[in-house]
Amino acid sequence: MNGSQDPDRAAWQRRITRVLSAFRTVAAHMVSHQRSEDESALHLAGRIGAIGRAALADGYGLDLESLVLDELSAHTVRPEQYVISGSDVHLDEGAAHLMSLVIHELATNSVKFGVLTQPDARLRVLWWYTGRSESPRLHFEWNEEGMQLADGTPRQLGFGSNVIQRLIARELHGAGELHFSTSGMRCVIEFPTEAPHVND
Repeated sequence: MNGSQDPDRAAWQRRITRVLSAFRTVAAHMVSHQRSEDESALHLAGRIGAIGRAALADGYGLDLESLVLDELSAHTVRPEQYVISGSDVHLDEGAAHLMSLVIHELATNSVKFGVLTQPDARLRVLWWYTGRSESPRLHFEWNEEGMQLADGTPRQLGFGSNVIQRLIARELHGAGELHFSTSGMRCVIEFPTEAPHVND
């Protein structure tokens, strides 16, 4: 028997390993953030869906704009409620899995407590490259503006805060910050990337 492994099979096994790793990350961090079995089941279903969309990433990567639009569509967000803007960006598998969770958590929070609960507020999602060409970084912003937050509105994202503030640093060697105010919330994420895949 030939000891060499089929390259396609090896690539598939690496992809499955990454997906399973993403599931383990979700399971490990959900334990301390859920308050009931029903809530856990609902959140787990949404996170599995987000990871599943990211699992479509191949060697070329996953389009960031499509990732954002797919998540907003999954939450039945109307086009007039948001503006998105950014260059063509394709995330590798590792970044795609983590950013899918980030975007899912942000969208879920927006639908439950944030900008997407108020007709006059707007969501802006922007991204661009920073840094020099030999060491580019992807800068991603999720901006919720024009809100009127009532007392008692959650100022943390629970599991989402952990993904943004800890896992971005640990898994992508980047940084994630959340900024809350009485008129909205702003999430800022940066992490190093390979040379940008931009279609002119």
